Formats: sequence, structure tokens, C-alpha cells
Amino acid sequence: MKDKLTHILLVEDDLLSRLSLKSRLEYFGKVTEAETAAIALSHLENTTFDLAFVDLDLESELVGLTVVKALKAKNIHTIVLSGREDDSVITQAYQLGCNDFLSKPFTKTAIDSVLKKYQHSKTDLLGRLKEVLMTDDQELKTQLKLIEQAVFGDHPILLTGETGTGKTFLAKYIHELIGSDKPFIHLNCAEISESLIESELFGHEKGSFTGALKAKKGLMELADGGILFLDEIATLPLVLQKKLLKAIEEKTFYPLGSEKTVTSNFRLVSATCEDLQSKVKAGEFREDFLYRLEGFNVYLKSLRERKSDLDNLINFFLKKNKRRIVLSAEARTELLSHSWPGNIRELQKVIEVLRSSDKGIIEKSDVTSLLKSAIANAQNKAQINIEEVKAMGLGAYIEKIEAQIVEQVLAGNKDKVRKTLNDLKLSNNTFYRIVTNIKGKGGSNVEAR
Repeated sequence: MKDKLTHILLVEDDLLSRLSLKSRLEYFGKVTEAETAAIALSHLENTTFDLAFVDLDLESELVGLTVVKALKAKNIHTIVLSGREDDSVITQAYQLGCNDFLSKPFTKTAIDSVLKKYQHSKTDLLGRLKEVLMTDDQELKTQLKLIEQAVFGDHPILLTGETGTGKTFLAKYIHELIGSDKPFIHLNCAEISESLIESELFGHEKGSFTGALKAKKGLMELADGGILFLDEIATLPLVLQKKLLKAIEEKTFYPLGSEKTVTSNFRLVSATCEDLQSKVKAGEFREDFLYRLEGFNVYLKSLRERKSDLDNLINFFLKKNKRRIVLSAEARTELLSHSWPGNIRELQKVIEVLRSSDKGIIEKSDVTSLLKSAIANAQNKAQINIEEVKAMGLGAYIEKIEAQIVEQVLAGNKDKVRKTLNDLKLSNNTFYRIVTNIKGKGGSNVEAR
């Protein structure tokens, strides 16, 4: 946060408070002190300031408001300091031009927050977000304004949208905005088995369960001072949602097997491609946990909903590699007319495949062939054959279809069992029954794990 080009005016009549705050502000820029309104106004006549901190109660009641008014006239970013809690005083301060009102005694965190807000006010943060997501879509830009606001506080951020729309990418970019020097701890809740996810989040002591050969810090502890990013939050087991809710609210928790609490002050960012309200109604997600996740809720539109951005995205991915290829007009039209169910992730993969071909000029037939192949692979290949059903019997045929579906989805999920369970909405028992049948017939290498 250090920036010695910033000149700060500090108006405070209490010597101890002034010296304490000055020592903090000097890390951010040059500080000029004033213990009275008259001295502050005199400084304004002779010096240019970027930022000001003003105590309202100087030598007489609310005389600091005259300084706030003068600062507004010179377009100086102003933070008011006051022990007053009267709404009329707060309203008056904002009407006269202050940008923030801090209640005394203030904390280091509060000062850091307003300084961060001042820094971002000097940059086109929304413009940077638009460039990062490569969008001119008006609705998406409205959603990005929420990120602009979220940077300044510590409220949770919930990112929603279809798979492949860029939720993880945006979470990482939020981390850069908040402070890339701080921890960024990422957990995909769908990729960890239910028996292990509690230990991953909370940590454990040596011997707390079979296989706990040594103590391990949990991800929540490692996220202290930074961001805890919980991806695929909808897959989190109900029993763990309750325990995590308490830890998020209190910022304290017990590692497994420990009687000592751990404190961690992390910023929660979560993401899901599922409708959490529907899961709440179905009893699959705790309503109180959803309230805790919500704060700044950002919805990332699917690619088919932001077709105006598609051409720019195609050009971007074409230029990501040093090897250049050219799309014919018909090939580009074919890409533009595709529905892109896999969103940006699918588009990127398609461009990468086209670029890796031997051809330098990509024709429509190349694109059509590739997209048809992708669609065919994505579709369920298990087709109903009535004659085969009659020959095998319905029960055996259903077992065959189950096996084909499980094998296909498991392979697509890179053998991640928990994600497969969630995708197919299967219980552990059903999944292992199907896998056992497959293994018993020698038709698969799937491990029952």
C-alpha cells in the first residue's frame, strides 16, 4: 500500500490520537498535521493534498465540518473521524462531501479498508474487470460492479453460473485485487471424499483418526488473513455445512481431535453452478448456511447469453499461442453460431485443438467436424435397443446401461468418485453396487474406492 506520492492532511486535536494515526499513515504517504481547523484551512491555501483525515470535534463542536466543506471544494478524498453516533451528524458530514465516516475508536482494519478504497478510486477497476473477462455485455458489467464494491469490505462473495463461465478465474482475480501477497486457499468440495473433507478444512491432530500419522493444519487456518475459496459449494455435505457455518460466523474452530481452538480471519469466496435456492427447498442445502455465503452475489452469464463477446473471445484465444492460424469467414460463422454448452472453457479447448492441427487456414468443415465430435462425446451413448432388452431381460439391460453411464461419467471426471456421485445424484451404496457388478463381469478397471 505504500505510495510516497500521496500527500495526506491529518486534522486531529488530540496529540496521542494524532501521533498514533500519523505513524500508520506515513507508511502510505507524506503526512501534514493540523491540530485546529484554522491551521488545516491555512495548509489548504498553500499545499496540494490527495487525501485527508478530519476529526469533527476540534477546538469547538463540529468545527471540523468547515474543513470537510473546504476539502470538498478542492476535490480531496476525505475520511471523517468522530465519536459521534448521531445520524444527523453523519448525514451532514456526507452531504458536505466526506467519502467515509469512521467511528472512534477506529481499528487498523478500518483504516486499511478506507485507504484501499481510496487507492481503487484512483484506478478504473471496473474497466480492468471488463478487460479481464473480455466483455461489453451490459448485464455482466452490472454484475462486475458488485466486485468493485466487494473489494473494499470483508463480506462473503458468492459466484454463480454454469460450468466454464470463469468463476474460478474471477475468484483468483479478486484475490489479486485484495492483495496477492495474502493467502489464497482453493478447495473444490466435489473432489474430496465426504470422509476427508472435514479434516481438509478444519485440520487434525496426530492420531485423531485412522491414518492421521501426524498433525495437519486445515485449509481454514492456512487462509488466515487471505481468501478461502470453496468451489462447488453445493456438494458440501449437510452435516459439514452446520459445522462450517459456526466456524465462518465466529472465525474460530476446533481441529479434529483437538481441544484447543484455532482463530482464522479469512475472507470467504464460494462458487457453484447449481441453484442453491432449489437445493434449500429440496432439503439438500441449509438455508442458514446459504445466508452466510451470500453477501455480494455475482452471476456470470453463459457464453450463449453474451454472444456479443464471442468474436473478441475467439480472437483472444487465437492469439494466445505464438503459432498463428486464420479462420475463414465460414469457419468463424460456424463458431459464432455454436451454442457453447461448455462456455468459455469449451471455446478455449476448441481453439487449442484447431491451432494444433497442421492447417494454417481453418475452413468451415474443420470446425463442423470438431464440434460434431465434441457433441457426440458429450452425449450419452447408451441407446435403448428393444430387441436387446427382450434378449437380455429388463433388469440385466438396466444394469448394462447403468454401467455404461457410470464408466463414461467417471472417465469424464478423471476418476473422481465424489464428483461422479454428485453429477449422477447417486448414493455411495448404489455407486459401489454398480462398480462391483462391472468388476465382477471383467468389463472395467474402475476401482471401488
